[in-house]
Amino acid sequence: MGNDPRLGPLVASGGSEAEIERLLVAVAAPLIRRIVSRYVRGGGCLAADAADVESLISLRLLHKLRRVGASPDDRIEDVERYVATVSYNVINDYLRRRFPARARHKNRLRYVLSHDPRLALWNAPMGPVGGLKEWEGSVTAASEVRLDPLQATGRMRDQGRPADALQALFAAAGVPVELEAVVDFTATLWDVPLGPAEVPLEDEHEAVPEQLDRRELLRALWREIGQLLPMQRKALLLNLRDEQTVNVVALLVLTGTATFDDVAAALELTPEQLAGIWNDLPLDDLGIGALLRVTRQQVINLRKSARERLKRRLRNNSPNRTS
Repeated sequence: MGNDPRLGPLVASGGSEAEIERLLVAVAAPLIRRIVSRYVRGGGCLAADAADVESLISLRLLHKLRRVGASPDDRIEDVERYVATVSYNVINDYLRRRFPARARHKNRLRYVLSHDPRLALWNAPMGPVGGLKEWEGSVTAASEVRLDPLQATGRMRDQGRPADALQALFAAAGVPVELEAVVDFTATLWDVPLGPAEVPLEDEHEAVPEQLDRRELLRALWREIGQLLPMQRKALLLNLRDEQTVNVVALLVLTGTATFDDVAAALELTPEQLAGIWNDLPLDDLGIGALLRVTRQQVINLRKSARERLKRRLRNNSPNRTS
């Protein structure tokens, strides 16, 4: 497929800055604000940093639009979908670094909602939504849990049995609820601290060699990932990160190193299945284990083997390697 027709004037102009500004202001900005606002209302986790996050999203889009205008190979097939993908990636990267406890709590809830037969998690127009199984697929959902925490039952407060607690919570609420609101409400009930990290997150064990230029490294990384055994490849990709960029899989797509469909094929998922977990990448070991139907320790072992091969291959293929 080619570019979204709305990018026609940009391509025809050879990357006019005026055309880029028009697209950012008229097309991208309203959608960015709507997405960010979901994390701002009611004093949400982006309330103090919304402007900075919006600026970062716009900056990434600016770089992409300049490439689209200069080269037909850097295409965007659907502008809204691309803007939404970039927006959610930036927001989730920020939240994982700034609020690691919140990210862990959210992942726990996602796992429970996805695996208990009484519950469901699905994507609605407003984003991820949780609720009772019989509500699955509903296109409407409450933006907050309309219950008084002080009136919550003992069952709702039992974080040791989260599936039972969520089932009771949704039964009392009577409607599906946006996942972010479920995260906030259950954190209050279960006394889960969701405050910011005092220092930036670093994952030294995830580091890859720095001899290569970042873009060249991504291309080399993707080539080598394709040579891994399928289970190693999936265990690695589902948790792929480095010290500077939390979600390297998103970076592979955003830089054009691999397409979204390429990543789905590497994971042996359909594009729709990948879209369902995209905003939660990188997954934790329990989530990967559930997806691959292996134990957490098997996930760790598979990823360790994959990393060792990648580090060895990237080091051996580095142009700066001395003989």
